[in-house]
Amino acid sequence: MTDLEIIGEGATTKVYRDGNKAIKLYVNAPPNEVENEAKLQSYAVELGLPVPAVLGIRKLDESLAALDMEYIPGKPLLHEKMNKDERRIAIQTLAKLQCVVHTKKACGLPKQHDKITWKIECNSYIGSSVKDRLFSLLESFDTSLDNLCHGDFHPLNILFDGQKHWIIDWVDATAGNPLADACRTYIIFKQYMLRASGIYLQYFCEESGASKSEVLAWLPIIAAARMAENMDDRARGVLIEILDQWEKEK
Repeated sequence: MTDLEIIGEGATTKVYRDGNKAIKLYVNAPPNEVENEAKLQSYAVELGLPVPAVLGIRKLDESLAALDMEYIPGKPLLHEKMNKDERRIAIQTLAKLQCVVHTKKACGLPKQHDKITWKIECNSYIGSSVKDRLFSLLESFDTSLDNLCHGDFHPLNILFDGQKHWIIDWVDATAGNPLADACRTYIIFKQYMLRASGIYLQYFCEESGASKSEVLAWLPIIAAARMAENMDDRARGVLIEILDQWEKEK
């Protein structure tokens, strides 16, 4: 695929363009990652959401697999050339799209509660006593909901083709509580676009009817679940700060 244009890149993936097709190449990804993402993305397509169609999967060798999907000739929802008003409109659009996703049911998909629990268990930055308190807090929330949650809803995962907004990267989709999904989005803004975090929270709450306190109640849990993911020290420091503040308030 060396002759193809790279249009995206992650920790274990590279996305290439081949005409009207996008090829997502998985390098040393977790077992069955490509099958999992194909299943979740296809599910979202079947629900009628604006999601690129899955065209198939390929195993290239023991360590390489590829997901073939519809190519979307779009730009990320937020980009450097936007002015202040355009950015606010884009963030409002993101909140509205996320709430549309949350109206869908996700029966049969992985449980958000289980994924959060596993991520906290894998977090080597915090001790067992903190984890136990986080698990107790998690159990105090409503984790029985089965709303569709994207799991990584942020501006780079929304493409705009000039007419339509498309939602990509469904590998972390679960059935769960929309407030937890929104809290993750808020945290990502807080890590990388601090000034936009409050704007996002305002628009999400206006669109969903949730209160800011209901979303922010999830902060320590989502921060702990996200902490072991691939990021720089500054971004991880934001998460550590959230947990430190929570422990001080206990």
